[in-house]
Order: sequence, then C-alpha cells, then structure tokens
Amino acid sequence: MTGTFMRLPWVAALIVFILSRYIKVFKATSLSDFLFFVMIVIWALAKLLWEGGVNSEISRYDDPVTDKVYGMVKGFDFGEDEQNRNQQNYKTGLVLFVAGCPAFLALLVIQFL
Repeated sequence: MTGTFMRLPWVAALIVFILSRYIKVFKATSLSDFLFFVMIVIWALAKLLWEGGVNSEISRYDDPVTDKVYGMVKGFDFGEDEQNRNQQNYKTGLVLFVAGCPAFLALLVIQFL
C-alpha cells in the first residue's frame, strides 16, 4: 500500500499534465494552479471510492432464497463479501485523501508566501 501511496501524486500530476494539453480548463499557468488540479484529481478519486458502496442494498436485485443461481454458490456469504469490499474501498479512499494532502499543503504555502 505504501508503494501506491508514493506513486499516486506522480500519476495524478501526469493526468493533469495530459489534461492540460487537451482541455483548456486544466491549463495550469502557475505552480499553485497545477497543485490545485492534482489535489482535485486525487480527492475526486477518493470521493468515488468512499461513496461507491453507500447504496449497497440496491446492488443485488435477486432474492437468494428463490433464485436458482444462488444454489451454485452455497455457503458463500454475500454480506461478508460486500462488507469486505466496502472496507477496502474506504481504506483506499483514505489513502487517496492522505495522498492529496501534500499538494494541498504546498498549495497553501505557495499561496500565502
């Protein structure tokens, strides 16, 4: 997990650099603009992961008791699997949030100097 944490700002910076070539809104005229866009990209991904499993009750439409397909996976605990997935998404979202903090702090330092 720490390897991903260290590479993430570089990946976000590359995404912002590529977007700045093709999308005018992402055109960074200063370092503070670039850091802001990097922070936005990282925190947007964190938001997607944090909120991805909120409405998990509507993710399964079938009734496990009446549907014959669930007979093929007898003994599999769908609730536990979904809980594990949501927990992993939350942890990854937290890592993404923390990865965006250095860009935010650098942005504040540059802005107020």
